[in-house]
Amino acid sequence: MLPFAGPAEVKGKYQRFRNILQTILMVIFFILPWVKINGEPVILMDFFHRHFVFFGFTFFSHDTPLLFFLVILLVLSIFLVTALFGRLWCGWTCPQTVFIHALFNKIEKVIMGPFAQRSAFYKSQDNLQKKIKILFLYSVYLFFSWILAHSFVAYFTGADLVTRYIYDGPFQHQQAFFVLMTITFVLFFNFAFFRENFCFYICPYGRFQNALIDRNSLIVFYDTLRGEPRGKISAIEKEKGDCIDCNRCVNVCPTKIDIRKGFQLECIACAKCIDACNDVMEKVKRPQHLIRYETGNNKPITLKRFRLALYAVLIFVFLSGFIWSLEHRVPVDFNMARAHENPFSVRFDGDQKIIQNQIHVHLKNQTNRMLHVQVKVSDQNASEGYKLISPVNEIDLQSEQDMKTSAFIEILESRFRSAQNQIRVELTVEGKTYSSVVNFIGVP
Repeated sequence: MLPFAGPAEVKGKYQRFRNILQTILMVIFFILPWVKINGEPVILMDFFHRHFVFFGFTFFSHDTPLLFFLVILLVLSIFLVTALFGRLWCGWTCPQTVFIHALFNKIEKVIMGPFAQRSAFYKSQDNLQKKIKILFLYSVYLFFSWILAHSFVAYFTGADLVTRYIYDGPFQHQQAFFVLMTITFVLFFNFAFFRENFCFYICPYGRFQNALIDRNSLIVFYDTLRGEPRGKISAIEKEKGDCIDCNRCVNVCPTKIDIRKGFQLECIACAKCIDACNDVMEKVKRPQHLIRYETGNNKPITLKRFRLALYAVLIFVFLSGFIWSLEHRVPVDFNMARAHENPFSVRFDGDQKIIQNQIHVHLKNQTNRMLHVQVKVSDQNASEGYKLISPVNEIDLQSEQDMKTSAFIEILESRFRSAQNQIRVELTVEGKTYSSVVNFIGVP
């Protein structure tokens, strides 16, 4: 299977900005797993241990409502951006496009030469030199796919653990090695052969984007009135439009569509055809922007649209919910339950009979700092005679420390008969008090 020659090269203002932006995005992708805030990665999505970190905030599996808000906000943001700017995400910031355009296409150009040269090379007769050169290209692709795979996995395990996998070797971590190699070969196949087909057949965004774009959305637009009828440059054929039918816009297109046929699902709004056409128009001394970014109704972008207002309101509502939930999120996850294996017991202190209930206490520091916590029964329960005997009456919980321990609630039998059986255990941390309720069981 031969490599894909890729689109023809093009220069222009959009591609200069696109190259700078995508280079920055690639650098961020590679270095982000190594950046830490208070000892934690900037982004960590450890599904195996149900441990998630986003820019200094630590979340766990029971924080699912917060993750729900984040997912909804992400989806709504995509809806809003698409309604305004069409598929600019696809052509400018999508990871698939970024790595193809800013990395793998560049590698192919360095090794195989410009578009015309490598196209001729792939069509030439097979020989040993050709096979060696293609094998070398594949080897470089595989190496960078290996780097991408390890960087990708670092977001889910942490960069330190990935480094240890590499240092210890595959035999010490066979399962991790299998996962990493599988991802490496999937990425290699994707970037070497599949490429933009991912956008056509797999990416869900490309499927439903037509429902998000309307006549007020920004698209790549070919000016038919000005360009048609197209034809080659000729002093005689003055009735022809500005399009000289050079097919330069088709050759530079990553998805190989002809934008002159109108807006198409495969267009990823990368602006390569715009720069290519502007370059041609300059050479033939005709006005630029025959192909340009334009709204479907050829009017300036307006914010006075119902769907934009709806998206903005929904984003505000869910963002407010996320901020409120984040502000009211307890720093210590506090759970308490009576031990089923030993619901209650009786002990004697001299001639006094004491009833005890064993409880399991679970404390988890959900912050990246040490917290001083106090655990006790409520003042009302204490006045009734209840006592909490626990190793966590007062303790320092280290950053993200997860502690499970047993404790006892006890009361004199003589006082139990007049006391209520609902016990409120209170946890005090950073001046705030949180509580959990357990039913106290006595002598039947």
